[in-house]
Amino acid sequence: MTFRVCFVGDDAHPPWNHASSILTKRLIECLSAKAECSLATASSKVNWNHEPAGLKQLLLARASGSQSIDAVRLSVAARNSGGGFDVFHLVGTNALIFSPTSKLLGTKGRIVRHIFTPYDAKDRTVGPFRRVANRFFIDSYAFTTPRIGQWKDELSPRTKRFLVRPPIDCNFYRPQATKRAEPELADPGLRTVLYMGPLMPTRFPHETVLRAVKRLVENGVKLRLVILTSASRTTLEACERVLALSKSLSISKNVLLKRVDLTELERISWYNSADVVIFPYVGPEPEKLADPPFGILEAMACGRIVLSSDVLSVSDVVREGLTGFLLQNTTVDELERGILRSLQSTETVKVAKYAREKIVENFDYPKVATDTLNAYGNLLNGQS
Repeated sequence: MTFRVCFVGDDAHPPWNHASSILTKRLIECLSAKAECSLATASSKVNWNHEPAGLKQLLLARASGSQSIDAVRLSVAARNSGGGFDVFHLVGTNALIFSPTSKLLGTKGRIVRHIFTPYDAKDRTVGPFRRVANRFFIDSYAFTTPRIGQWKDELSPRTKRFLVRPPIDCNFYRPQATKRAEPELADPGLRTVLYMGPLMPTRFPHETVLRAVKRLVENGVKLRLVILTSASRTTLEACERVLALSKSLSISKNVLLKRVDLTELERISWYNSADVVIFPYVGPEPEKLADPPFGILEAMACGRIVLSSDVLSVSDVVREGLTGFLLQNTTVDELERGILRSLQSTETVKVAKYAREKIVENFDYPKVATDTLNAYGNLLNGQS
């Protein structure tokens, strides 16, 4: 059976630079070989020269600036498409609006609500509405991790749910020989510690990271901290705070910060140029973080050494000393020890090998496609 699946995300469109849009794009790419995939998204001004590979149909609803209004418009666009979809897979739209609207419009497809971030305490305010929606309008939930935390308490025992790992194209994200193009990184004696992501305090506690780097430099470790952050999602002021602190700590020569929106090929090149890729998240639930974080999966698929805080479901993927290294907290002492351990371990070749194997085994496109299509089949056949 060829499933007809419509992915719905009000901001699932280029430049594909945040969790819900990345997840949507990759699900379409990995499923399109065996399913007819359409995309319904709210968009006013988007260059659609870079549609996801394999996308069969694009349904556009005019963006309103309100997620609730966009959800209604998306349900109307999906209803009027004539697609006869088997499944509506909701990634990043208001499910409590889209689902009942779609059902009231006579839409026949099963509705799957995808959860890829931790439970938000603000969700409690809509608890009664969600229980009604879950009972009458939402057919199943999909999670990117089996550690669903407080979501488990929110869902009734009868609520169907299944696991959809975040897909990683391991033929694309892979180890590669790369030259360090930046002149500042040309010194072969320098070890590169890479952070790639937003400069939110819960994602990158720059004060403790920089102070840990200062200690390491003072103790004779030759390293350069490379910080790559999005130009469209990070302010100049946030970058200036990091650079000002590096200057006051006298380590500005050891810090390279670039505010730039990278292509996926550039991301892969930077991963492969790093000795260690760090994810110093402040737990227990870093702000707006996909679980598990896509950056960790991408870096591991490239066969890199990952150092991450032990938050959310990270330790399901990063096993201490086996597929990477874990931080128990983000104090200066712990970051200093963690970076040093990651740089000086005698098992780095083995760790890098096992890291990639872990991602290929659990997150590669063929694996995720098979599991997701099986879940769709069970849902359509009325199985749990």
